[in-house]
Amino acid sequence: MADGEHGGSREEGRDGEEQIETPHAAEIHMELRDSLPGDRAVIGVEQEGTFMWLASRKYVHPKAAAELEDQLRRIVGEGWWVQNWPGVG
Repeated sequence: MADGEHGGSREEGRDGEEQIETPHAAEIHMELRDSLPGDRAVIGVEQEGTFMWLASRKYVHPKAAAELEDQLRRIVGEGWWVQNWPGVG
């Protein structure tokens, strides 16, 4: 988010007052693959409600993948990473 952004979307409530919709926590998953397109080491794939990290076994050790997934889940769990997916939550 850019400086000054609040992380939620604004909507008008039933009484005409502006309400801020709370952003949703991202679900994080990591999956090791034998190879990735373009011989990449890691690719992030975002869908509503989930952020999947695909990692190449050629470049990413399984222990490193597990540690990265743990750290990403900690970041999400502590509220450092949220997504504004419509209809999720």
